[in-house]
Amino acid sequence: MKKAPAELYKTVINEVTYLIDSLGEPTEEKEILEQQNEAKKKLNGVHKELQTSLEHLAKNAEWDVFTIAFYGETNAGKSTLIETLRILLSEPSKTEERKMFYSSSQAIDQSETILRQFEEDLNQVNISFEKNIVQINEKLETAVSQKTKLIAENKLEHWKVDVLGALIFEKRRSSFCYFIKSFFNRMFEQKEMIKAKERIVLLETETSITNQEIDKIQRELDETNSEWHKKIEMFSPEISKLEEILSNQNDEILKYTDGKIVGDGRSDYTQTVGQYTFRYENQNFVILDLPGIEGREEIVIDEINNAVEKAHAVFYISAKPAPPQNGDEKTEGTIDKIKHHLSQHTEVYFVHNKRIKNPKQLNKTLIGEDDKVALKEVDDVLNKVLSDQYEGHKVLSAYPALLSVGNFWKDKLCKNQEKFIEQLESADNILEDSGVKDFSDWLRTSLVDESKSKIIRSNYRKISFAIGHTQGNISEIQKQFNNLEKKFTLNEKYTNRKLDAESEMLIQNLNNEEIKVIGKFKNRLRKQMYKEIEKEIDKDVFKVTFEKQINIAIDETKHLLEEGMKGVSKEFEKEIKEIVNKEERYTAELLQSFDDSAKFDFEFEPILNIKNSGSIARTISSLGFGVWGIIISSGPLITALAVVSMIISVGKNILGFFNHEYRASQQKKATDENIEKMAIQLSESIRENIKKAHDPLMEGIEKVKGNLSFKIKYVNNMNQVFQEAERKLKLLSWEIEQEGMGKPNGNN
Repeated sequence: MKKAPAELYKTVINEVTYLIDSLGEPTEEKEILEQQNEAKKKLNGVHKELQTSLEHLAKNAEWDVFTIAFYGETNAGKSTLIETLRILLSEPSKTEERKMFYSSSQAIDQSETILRQFEEDLNQVNISFEKNIVQINEKLETAVSQKTKLIAENKLEHWKVDVLGALIFEKRRSSFCYFIKSFFNRMFEQKEMIKAKERIVLLETETSITNQEIDKIQRELDETNSEWHKKIEMFSPEISKLEEILSNQNDEILKYTDGKIVGDGRSDYTQTVGQYTFRYENQNFVILDLPGIEGREEIVIDEINNAVEKAHAVFYISAKPAPPQNGDEKTEGTIDKIKHHLSQHTEVYFVHNKRIKNPKQLNKTLIGEDDKVALKEVDDVLNKVLSDQYEGHKVLSAYPALLSVGNFWKDKLCKNQEKFIEQLESADNILEDSGVKDFSDWLRTSLVDESKSKIIRSNYRKISFAIGHTQGNISEIQKQFNNLEKKFTLNEKYTNRKLDAESEMLIQNLNNEEIKVIGKFKNRLRKQMYKEIEKEIDKDVFKVTFEKQINIAIDETKHLLEEGMKGVSKEFEKEIKEIVNKEERYTAELLQSFDDSAKFDFEFEPILNIKNSGSIARTISSLGFGVWGIIISSGPLITALAVVSMIISVGKNILGFFNHEYRASQQKKATDENIEKMAIQLSESIRENIKKAHDPLMEGIEKVKGNLSFKIKYVNNMNQVFQEAERKLKLLSWEIEQEGMGKPNGNN
């Protein structure tokens, strides 16, 4: 008996919670407790990530209706295929939409018939009135032409009168005879003038009559135009009303055309998940139309993830018969997205939706041999990525299929539909050759067969996958801890060798410094005493001078010894610090490489909380100054220097009996003997103190080594903790998946 969804999710969370609580029994050992707490902290991060995944599944997973997600590249034709399936499989909302389309289409046909009748009646009115207006305009043009002619003749006669008048005036002046004739109108010009004036009167009368006729014709034209406009105004409201109705009906029918969910070529056209419910022979199933995975994915990623979690089967749609591509360092590849999104599913299919925009491209085989070879490569790649979940590929062309069954209205799709049907003879031929009809039949029968068991198997696998994904993350952490432990171990060996070498070098340098200081002590004292002896001093002066020079030499030696030993100790401290700093830097690099290589989906910092270098620095500081303090301590060293002054006794009784040269040689001999004795005592005292510094030095070195070895113990313990966590989660994942498949898991 399968568990209810809520009970199943609760069981998984309880198991992981128990896993965290069982990391180890409480202990009073501080370091072990710290490591346990650190491991729990990280596993709490894992637990949080798993709990979030299961909460998403609980929210999004579908347990009642078999759900198919159409997933794939932007502009691959997912929505086109889904729209065609909605029509072929009579999806309820699409069926209702198409009924509304037919109803709107009939209403438009009726309105267009009425409008055409009105337009025909108006056209007849226009023809009749236009004929009358043409006739009236012809009469008007004739009258106007006649008037123009009369006006021109009138102007000509007036010109004649003016010319004849001038000629008559000139003749009167030129001859008395003409002057007399003019009184009786006997001159030729006078006779012509009389005729012209009579013609002017006649022309003016005819012009007046013509003007009256023009006015009459114009009134007739105005009356005809007015009557025409009245007739038009009678039709206009009805036509405008019908045009408005048609415009509204055109807007209305666009709501019910097919293809509205289909993209227009723009990237990210689909930004939300479309959900469509189907029913076939008492079998319900749902198709989800997902946004594309190769656009601005950041704005749709939540929609994609939620839909993928809800689906029980996935169709990966691609316009190319080619394997998905890998990404690079900057960009996640399609193959990576598929692996991330689809690895949890039980059924995944590759659907090659061939782009066909021209009827000549459509044929019964759809693809050639080259495409078949490419699809074989697709199968190989997706088999490697998805393993048993991958079910193979399908080939179809959704766009011609949509054109064959769709209802469109005065748009590009409508024109393309007409073109395809015209060239391929019938819509049925187009649908058959597109491959979508066979795909539709397979989907509603074979794919959704035994959907209840498929739903359970799919959802159980998602839960198992979530656990397995978490287990994989823990496995990666464990591997990193293992590698880190190896690197730390090698680093510790190298560092310890360097520390041992530096401690040996310190003792050698201290001894060398002792030799150098003693040599300077002897040389200075000898040089100063020889200088005084050359002054031919007596024994009393010699003794006083020797004691004085000894005191000066002791003070200088004390200062040189203090500076020299301090310098050696400082150099040693510097070298030790440099070794440890290198080790700390190297450790930081190792930890950083661990951090960089361990990238997981859950939220926690995989940086180890290893003790900082403060304790190491204090150990080094106390080590260096401790050694210097032992060697430069005032007690034994100063005592050794002070007793030197008591050594001077040689030659007290014999110096006065000899001449200057002999006395000088004896004084030099006494000086040399005393200097050597003092040098031996001083050297023994310094070396004794250097020996006393060896044990504290070794203790300090061991403290430094102990601080360094802590990292290895820490990483080793963390390694063991995560190995156990990985084992338990892996077992839990397997048990969940076996239960989903209806198989005994061995614990029943």
